[in-house]
Amino acid sequence: MFVDSNIWCYYFNEELPEHHAVASFLEEQFEGSILAINVVVLIEAAHYLIKHLGPLDGGKKVDSFLSAPLIIHDLDIASTKTAIEWLRRYSHVGIGGRDATIIATMKKHGITQLVTHNQAFKKINDLTVIDPIDK
Repeated sequence: MFVDSNIWCYYFNEELPEHHAVASFLEEQFEGSILAINVVVLIEAAHYLIKHLGPLDGGKKVDSFLSAPLIIHDLDIASTKTAIEWLRRYSHVGIGGRDATIIATMKKHGITQLVTHNQAFKKINDLTVIDPIDK
């Protein structure tokens, strides 16, 4: 199961209205699922946390994020080229560059489920999108 950066932002920022639904969902997943991200998601979530919660509190959340039971996939040149292909194919439905790296990582590693609140991913037929906020 790949977890998008917006879900991590909701999880680590208790002040957001989406926090409770996301925290409940993710804590269930920590028990029995293998959760994956890529380095782009890691940097995007870290940027959000430090920017919105400050270097101290945000930094502590990033440290907690880094200690979570996750598989963190690198983004090599082959994956980057694949991401560009996905961007070409789906930019018209709202998939951006960072989104395309998620799809490329998922395809490379055989991950079929994506946890996200990004509605654009729902327009890609061969992805199973789980939105804990819509539940």
